[in-house]
Amino acid sequence: MSSLNEGLKKITILEVLIIILALIGIFIIFQFAGYSINYDWIGVFVILYFIYRLRIFGDGFRHDLNNIFSKITPKSLLLIVLVNVFFSYGMLYLSIFALDNIPGLDSFIVAFFAPLMPVNSLMDVGALFSTIVISPIYEELLFRGIFLNRLCLVVPLSFAIAISSILFGSLHGFGGIISAVVFGVCMCIIYLKTQNILTCILAHFINNLLAELLYHFDSGNLIFTNDIFIVLFSILAIVSLYLIVVSIRQEWKHITKR
Repeated sequence: MSSLNEGLKKITILEVLIIILALIGIFIIFQFAGYSINYDWIGVFVILYFIYRLRIFGDGFRHDLNNIFSKITPKSLLLIVLVNVFFSYGMLYLSIFALDNIPGLDSFIVAFFAPLMPVNSLMDVGALFSTIVISPIYEELLFRGIFLNRLCLVVPLSFAIAISSILFGSLHGFGGIISAVVFGVCMCIIYLKTQNILTCILAHFINNLLAELLYHFDSGNLIFTNDIFIVLFSILAIVSLYLIVVSIRQEWKHITKR
C-alpha cells in the first residue's frame, strides 16, 4: 500500500466536512458583501487542502503515479469509461422522454434541482476546466479516498460502496443521477482493486473529457434530434448497461470476499 493511500485513510469524514462547510460559509459571506464567486473554487481549495494534508507530491504520489496501470490495463480502463459514457447518454434519453411525456415533471425538476445546481455557461472555459480537471480530482479524493475508506470501517463493504456512490450521484442533476451512481460504483471497484486513487482520477478525467467532447462537437445537436443517432446511442447504452452489470457482479463478488 502506498503512503498516499495510507494518508487518505487517516483523514476523517468530519475533518473534510468541516473544511467544506467553512469554505461554503466564507463564500456566502463574500456574496452578502457583494462579491460574486463561483462555487467551483470550493473544489480548488479542497484540492489544495488535500495537497497540504497528504504532502501529495512526496514518495507516495510518485509511487502511485508510476503504478497507475499496475493492476488494471489502459484498455480495460478505457472500456469502463466508454460503457459508462454511453450508458449516461441512455439515461439522458430516458430523462428527456420522461420530461416530454409526464405532465408537470419539468416544473418539478426546475423547482427541485435548479436551486441545487450552480449556474454555469457550458461554453465557459472556466466551467469546462472545472468539469474536466477539477471535479475528477476532488470528487475522487472525497468520495472514494475519504467516504469509501471511512465507511468501510463502520458498515459492510457493499453498503460502503452503495452509500458513497449514492452520495456522489446526488451531486448530479436530473438525468445524470442514476448514471453517476453507477459510475461511482465502478470507481469504487477500481479503487478497491488497485488501491490507487490516481487510477480513479484518470478514469474520471477521461470520462468527463469524452462527455464534454461529445457535447461540444455535436454542434447540430444530432445526438438528441437525429433518429439514426438516437437509435445508435440507445443500442450502445443498452449494450453498455449489460456490460456494466456483468462486470460489477463479477468484481463485486471478488472484492467482497476479501
